[in-house]
Amino acid sequence: VTLEDLYKGKTTKLALTRNIICSKCNGRGGKEGAVRTCTSCDGRGMRVVIRQMGPMIQQMTQPCTDCSGTGEIINQKDRCKSCSGKKTISEKKIMEVHIDKGMKGGQHITFSGESDQAPGAVPGDVIIIIEEKPHERFKRQDNNLWTEVNIDILTALAGGQFAIKHLDDRALIVSIVPGEGVHEGA
Repeated sequence: VTLEDLYKGKTTKLALTRNIICSKCNGRGGKEGAVRTCTSCDGRGMRVVIRQMGPMIQQMTQPCTDCSGTGEIINQKDRCKSCSGKKTISEKKIMEVHIDKGMKGGQHITFSGESDQAPGAVPGDVIIIIEEKPHERFKRQDNNLWTEVNIDILTALAGGQFAIKHLDDRALIVSIVPGEGVHEGA
């Protein structure tokens, strides 16, 4: 976000695509009792494959091809029409992100329980991390704003005024008292 957004605050909308539990089958994947444990992998979702290459024997663990690593099999005719037996469907959700006045880059905004859903699992959180864009005029250091202004030698020695355009488009007048030394970095 821009430094102006962090100074004045902002509400923005964020589109999020997530998986939610299918409402037609309540996350079962099909009709009641249609889900069976895979006999090829005994419901583990992984199978041990042994290959012999000459005198060597190689043993590998890989996802079960019969159940696609889920550990369960649902007959094609008994599958839920809405989720095709996957137990979840994709949903697009619009979230409103409120950036409060004075927030800093690196701060987190947490939306509890708004992540992907899965049967038998608690949904995680969506965490948004604020990233501050570099600003053309100001540099932020904690709660301070720094800017660099070039002034002529006469104003630096004899005093005078100059204006700085602030983040909310106000003009801030800076006065230099005659005889007060002005130096770089002050």
